[in-house]
Amino acid sequence: MKKRTGRFLSLLIIATLVMNGCGTANTPENTAVQTQDAQTEDNQAPDDDQAGDDTQSGDAADTSSQADTASDTAQSSDSEVPRARGTSSETAADTSTTAQPDDGETHNFVGIITDATQYSVSAQSALGNTFSLTIPESGVQGNLRYLTVGQIATITYTGSLDENHATLVGLSDSSLLTGIYVEEYAFAIKIINAVKAMNVDELASLTNFPVFVDKGGDSKGPVDDAETFKKIDSDVLFTETLVERMGNYNLFDLEYTDAGFVMGDGGPNITFDVDDDGILGIIGINCTATPSK
Repeated sequence: MKKRTGRFLSLLIIATLVMNGCGTANTPENTAVQTQDAQTEDNQAPDDDQAGDDTQSGDAADTSSQADTASDTAQSSDSEVPRARGTSSETAADTSTTAQPDDGETHNFVGIITDATQYSVSAQSALGNTFSLTIPESGVQGNLRYLTVGQIATITYTGSLDENHATLVGLSDSSLLTGIYVEEYAFAIKIINAVKAMNVDELASLTNFPVFVDKGGDSKGPVDDAETFKKIDSDVLFTETLVERMGNYNLFDLEYTDAGFVMGDGGPNITFDVDDDGILGIIGINCTATPSK
């Protein structure tokens, strides 16, 4: 009876222990701990998502900041980098005064200025050819205000001289020395223009009287005054050969001789010089092809 009672008590104790072990697994404390852990995980998940959103938002902010910085840098670059020389509007306006025609090809020659107006300049080359060049509205390089008839200049142009389609581009002083001054060249040009126009009054105004006139044959000798000079028959004074010779005269051939400045070797020719008062004037006219003896 005691043994059975002892076994029964042992089984009862064992059963009680087993039940107590199973109950511990589901105790309110354990359940609370598990619930807290689950809530902790749930709370951590949104934090991770929020962290991801924050990271993306930060990346977007950084990208926007970089774009703003790039824009600021570009604006700063435009305002701070100096313009290249010659690209300002003022310089462009200045350079427009020296703009070339479409072909862009320029040429130059040394010439004696024979005429100058508001719209054109004429010059004779060393070969004796006289060319007229158009002055463009945009202007030219060099100061036309101080341009003087009789001046030797280096002339830069575009276009064709032979077809009178040349445009003046630039004008500058020439280093060419001929031994003749501007005044002498300018005076010779006045003589040429008067003879070409067969203007006896103009020719008389350029003459220092008395003047020696050779009309050919025995008709030669001094003419004492302008009135007598103007009475000379125009056909006798302005012979075809004299007009042609003066019209084609090369100013670069002008030189000083013992007789004075002789325009044309042999005949016909015109000679001028300064008088005792230092005034330039014609002192001799040879109207014939060859001087009379």
